Amino acid sequence: MRVIVKDVLKHLNRIGEKYIFFGDENEIVQGYSSLDNYKPGSITWIKKADNVPLEFDTRNIKLAVVQKGEEIDIENKIICENSKKCFFSILDGLFASDDKDVDPIGNGTYISPEVKLGKNVIIGHNCTLDGEITIGNNTKIYNNVSIINRVWVGNNCVIESGVTIGHDGFSFTENENHEKHMIKHYGGVKIGNNVHIGGQCHIARGTIDNTVIEDGAKLDTLIHIAHNCKIGKNTVILPGSLIYGSAVLEENVQVSSGIIRNQMRMKKNSFAGIGSVVLKDVEENIIVVGVPAKPMRK
Repeated sequence: MRVIVKDVLKHLNRIGEKYIFFGDENEIVQGYSSLDNYKPGSITWIKKADNVPLEFDTRNIKLAVVQKGEEIDIENKIICENSKKCFFSILDGLFASDDKDVDPIGNGTYISPEVKLGKNVIIGHNCTLDGEITIGNNTKIYNNVSIINRVWVGNNCVIESGVTIGHDGFSFTENENHEKHMIKHYGGVKIGNNVHIGGQCHIARGTIDNTVIEDGAKLDTLIHIAHNCKIGKNTVILPGSLIYGSAVLEENVQVSSGIIRNQMRMKKNSFAGIGSVVLKDVEENIIVVGVPAKPMRK
């Protein structure tokens, strides 16, 4: 796809992106590419000058989004504070495929009568939406997703393939003979706006109250969120993490492929390093690492 640099700048102005441009606004850009596999005539992204291959002549780049403070010899460049965000907003706005050409409901998908769908919702193939379910505007659900019982999903969310939401959590009672009886759950799952849920995640509903995932949370693949958990705004959880029952992750927490014990609380802006096992509450602005996780620094 071909665009004029002038149109790229108009897009950035429209979304309020702050930048400085050097070069010719009338140049034509043909598509996009990574720096490692640069395609002549395309737009690319350079976060660090050190990332440029040694024998690569940057003067051959048609247009680049460059991190502020990096000195690179390029004729046409857009310089900004958050170069990654800027670059991908350009791709989203000018190069992304149009979902309007996609069938909004895929083959083999079942949607029960109680389900309420917002505007511009897209649901992939072989999905099941069965129960008291509400899906907000502009939300996209990929293939083989199961959403059951009581679930609310906000606007502008992405739910990738293989996700299950709304099943009972793992909870039981035990008699004197150690015979287990599974506890039926009566809560739901409440998911805010602009939430991303990666492939193969499992989110259990609450026992009485709801399991909650707040606005802007981003979940990578293969994550387990147990019953009654609360995942705060703008929290990030990386692959393979296990968040056990009734755990609370406050705003802007990050868990890097770790385990959070049941009923633990990670407070605002805290961070659990790769493979950490959190067995105690974590205070605000603290990084914890290890097994068991211990404070490393603010």
